[in-house]
Amino acid sequence: MNQIKSKNSKDDWLNFAFKVLADKGPDALKIIPLCELKGVSKGSFYHHFTSRADFIERLMEYWLKKMTVDFIEQANTESTPLERLQKLDTIISGHNLLTELHIRSWALKEAKIAEHLAVIDTQRQQYLSQCYVDLGIEKALADDIAVMAYSSFLGMQQIYPRLSIETILRVTSLGSKKFIEDYTRQSKVSSD
Repeated sequence: MNQIKSKNSKDDWLNFAFKVLADKGPDALKIIPLCELKGVSKGSFYHHFTSRADFIERLMEYWLKKMTVDFIEQANTESTPLERLQKLDTIISGHNLLTELHIRSWALKEAKIAEHLAVIDTQRQQYLSQCYVDLGIEKALADDIAVMAYSSFLGMQQIYPRLSIETILRVTSLGSKKFIEDYTRQSKVSSD
């Protein structure tokens, strides 16, 4: 019984929905098709969610926690900002980003998803910026580098044929590293 119950927990439903989203896109996230794919009754769904809107709200909150907050917490186990950025790349490279692409596409059609994505993107960029500030870069420039690095990372995921996550992270970090090196070099010259 516990095994059956755990397969139908709220977290299980949300993780299952992310798999469906990655495989079939957001149109597959409707109650009846989800229940059929999961092999359960609608009662199992309604045990955890009051409606599809509630389900989607919880799904996006869960996405924020799992793919942003948890990543940042893991990266923050490192002591230096450069180590935190490297750890973040390692964490990201261990995850399938196809779900993220579907969420971004979905946000073009549904304002509520776009609102969630704005919160997620802002938090991610703020984290990157803070790491750059901690490296000694002025706040305004750190914000710009964060936007550049993050938008490059997102944009490279759109290229066909698909690039590996390792390639995306390596190429994305090239620009950031160049800015950091130039800024550090310029700061040293200015202080001499």
